[in-house]
Amino acid sequence: NGDALLPGGDGGDMVAKYFGIQSTCRDDAQVCLQMRLAFGSTKGMDANRVIPLVARPSPFVKGMQVYLPEDATAPAPDGEATPTLGITKKGSQCQLADSHPDLPSLMNYPAEALRGKPVIIGTVRMGFGHHRIAYSAVTWALEMGAQPYLIDILAVDSPEAVRVAQMDAAYSKMSRLSSNIGGIVDEIWTRMLLQGGVNSLRLSCLLAEQLKPLMADLPKDWPVIAAHPWIGQIAVACGFETVINLVIDNYPQYFVLVPGALNLVQSPSYFSKLLNMGIPPSHLKYAGHWVSRDIAKFAAADCSARIARIEKKLCVRILIAIGGAGAQQVYVQRFILGIKPFLLSGRVKLFINSGDHGFMAKNLTTVFQKENIDYVLHRTQDELNSFIVQHQLDLLADPATDPMISIFNFDTHYAAFRATDLLIRVADVLATKPSELAFFPIPKLHLRHVGGHESFSAERSCELGDGTTECTTVELALQHVQLMAVESSPMLLQMNKCIIENDRAHIYDGSKVAVETAIGVA
Repeated sequence: NGDALLPGGDGGDMVAKYFGIQSTCRDDAQVCLQMRLAFGSTKGMDANRVIPLVARPSPFVKGMQVYLPEDATAPAPDGEATPTLGITKKGSQCQLADSHPDLPSLMNYPAEALRGKPVIIGTVRMGFGHHRIAYSAVTWALEMGAQPYLIDILAVDSPEAVRVAQMDAAYSKMSRLSSNIGGIVDEIWTRMLLQGGVNSLRLSCLLAEQLKPLMADLPKDWPVIAAHPWIGQIAVACGFETVINLVIDNYPQYFVLVPGALNLVQSPSYFSKLLNMGIPPSHLKYAGHWVSRDIAKFAAADCSARIARIEKKLCVRILIAIGGAGAQQVYVQRFILGIKPFLLSGRVKLFINSGDHGFMAKNLTTVFQKENIDYVLHRTQDELNSFIVQHQLDLLADPATDPMISIFNFDTHYAAFRATDLLIRVADVLATKPSELAFFPIPKLHLRHVGGHESFSAERSCELGDGTTECTTVELALQHVQLMAVESSPMLLQMNKCIIENDRAHIYDGSKVAVETAIGVA
């Protein structure tokens, strides 16, 4: 809570205040050079100006308010999204899954603003992961009757947001290249991503000072939950009284921390490692995994249904989730072709969420056509809604008309990442790179990482018994598929039982704990 926070925003070296590690002249020079290379020139940019923001009802999630620039276009009367509305960069005319009357996990969120305690939830559109974490906090805030206000700093039309978007574009490009080329390129990229020393945190805090205009207009006495460390660092620099940082991944690096905030982590081992790095104990807490309300709340029930499906010897539904950077194209194509025999035999059905990557859907369907693999491509939210209803786990049946592969592709960022959350609840297995999804309560087949830091998230999952080791090669992934596809699979039975036990220990309640801490319930 606020008692644990250090004063920020005075332009001092927050790293020195927080860890007691003084910078040298060489450190300062290195950070200044990295800042110039990453962010560019700050000439003509006023870090102390205030961009006026207003809160408007989200057209995507009932009950959520979205902070936008004062002069941004308001939502259309019919509820359609406009190009600047927070959690997406494109518009959509599709009905949202959250509003479908037949969804088993429907949450009747109010259409108007709530009167509960306000909480600001901040994110940055960098892939799907940070938005997924932010969304998990939003769902728990709504469950508790709080009033969530979302801010995506990339939705604030400004020179600062443009610079952040350019940095993200460079990161995504390198992720795709390293993943598809592999070898020495992937090794170099991995080593770069594991070099998060103290100076990387100094760089982040310096960047946060420059990005203050993006959040300077928000109420400083409202708690902030940060789904990206930059959000927390900006909030501290702006002088917010209570800042809670949802620390990402499971690999300890300085730049994922927020000096002056309460840093919540997803695993006890991560907690211990950060203590060893010198973080003050009063600024650190183990919370659990960042999981949205419906997936966490129904984890045990869904796994019980999965066990019943195994005992009934039904096919294994494998959901492949393509990450927000659009990497892994070569790996995923080889993986799908490798499980073709299981598709032909009917033991495996594939659900593929290609997100908002049109090129990925096009390339995959071209391969399916060439290989004579039966598939159906779903592009609208209404089609996804119907699919979810028809494939509920507790029906203990598979539609006779199901193709070998059901692939999904969307025109908005929100629909793209939200589809994975919905499809998880009708799938038996999630096949994914070990990103933030490695912490979700569903049996997981961990594909090859995109960034080396992700490997440590797979280790956490493997230790909990709810996922495999990281499959760095397609051949290793196919070995695991063979173990999962056998009738009465001991591997899948064990994973589901572990999730049920983990759920009893509240391991998947991290986002709930974060909101409780923010609104003063914990």
